[in-house]
Amino acid sequence: MTLFRRISSGLSSTLSDAHARLILLFGAEGLLLQFAVSLASASSFCTSLYATNLGATDSQIGMIQLVSNLAAVIFLLPAGVAADRARSAKTLPVCMLAFQGAMLLLYGTVPAMGERRMMFYFIFLALSAGTLVTYNGIWQAFFGDVTPIGQRSRVYAFRNRMIFLVATVAPLVCGAMLSARPDVEGKLNVLRGVFYFCAALSLINAAVVARIPGGRRADAQLAQAPRITPRAVAAALGELARSRRFLTYFIPVMLFYLTWHMDWSMWYIGQIRYIGMSEAQLSVYSAVCNITQLAAMSYFVRVVDRRGVQRGFLIGAVSLAFCPACMLACSLVPAGPRPTVFILVMCLVFTPQCVLNLCLVQLLLNAVPERNRSLCVSLNMIFVTLSSALMPYLGVRLYEALGSDLRAFRLFFLIGLLARCATTLINLAFMGRKSSV
Repeated sequence: MTLFRRISSGLSSTLSDAHARLILLFGAEGLLLQFAVSLASASSFCTSLYATNLGATDSQIGMIQLVSNLAAVIFLLPAGVAADRARSAKTLPVCMLAFQGAMLLLYGTVPAMGERRMMFYFIFLALSAGTLVTYNGIWQAFFGDVTPIGQRSRVYAFRNRMIFLVATVAPLVCGAMLSARPDVEGKLNVLRGVFYFCAALSLINAAVVARIPGGRRADAQLAQAPRITPRAVAAALGELARSRRFLTYFIPVMLFYLTWHMDWSMWYIGQIRYIGMSEAQLSVYSAVCNITQLAAMSYFVRVVDRRGVQRGFLIGAVSLAFCPACMLACSLVPAGPRPTVFILVMCLVFTPQCVLNLCLVQLLLNAVPERNRSLCVSLNMIFVTLSSALMPYLGVRLYEALGSDLRAFRLFFLIGLLARCATTLINLAFMGRKSSV
């Protein structure tokens, strides 16, 4: 009883401190959100396995990224406007989490929707995964509105630790549950339970975000909120098109994104069909990659601090260029050890890629004009999201045009290898000219 009182007293004193309460609430928000990111986002192996067990074709697997990211493109600008003009910075994040929870409930019910279940699969995928992408897009502004500048690093670091915990454990548990069910119906029931679980956590998360203090905007702040009109968008696009600094960033980096996104859906097809990975092995692969990247992050942050953002980006781009070569090499390994060899090799190759997001954000912010910066960043994000929507689908269509067999698979990744090497060289050439821009 004494121990319980001590714990209760310590928790009460912690929650009474505004800074500690903010840290705990953002930690809870990140932890609850990461379940949806790890298990129900368009890039999650659970989403692809759900489609496979529903009877999806290769083309439909390629449409997963297409549908979810096109939905995000449609949502992004309206969500940004609504977030800026709301009386409270919490209003839109709370509404989006509640909406996402409702859509995940419907998404988990898709197997009961009869012959049209693939159509409903894509409808509710767009509304749930597209909302998740949009929430992540507006989260940074929300975080800035409710967190004092001096506290941001500590709050953000604690939230990232919570995210890391879920990103490591959740896929492993889900993979083990799926592997224990050998039949299609059993796997679908597990996945339905996973999505219902994520739906419940999203609804709880809406309540958590509503409890985060601050974010109330004064009338003067609302009056200064930008109005995004077709004329403003056209003016921002014209300004970007005339900016030599921005074009020097945008052209090579978009080529990088196009070749990066091309094999996103083919990666899953390769893992399942040609590497022969089980659900448990997919989850181990996801968890181990997450662990190695997190462990290497501090080192690469120091590299960026010493050598610069451009050097850090090129390290990540070179690492990414080796991925198709590793997929090709692993397809030649005997079937028995092939999944294990793939996991070990790819974890090493993927590790330097943890530096990419850190560098890409800084490269963008250095390139966009000061005027209309928020709108310019949003427009750039729309182009990137369009690439992540279209290129995975086009990649699968290329594989199908090549024959949809082992020869086509190897030829596809050979093309991917050459394309990534070429864009890395282009980026290297452009980076060398930036000092004179």
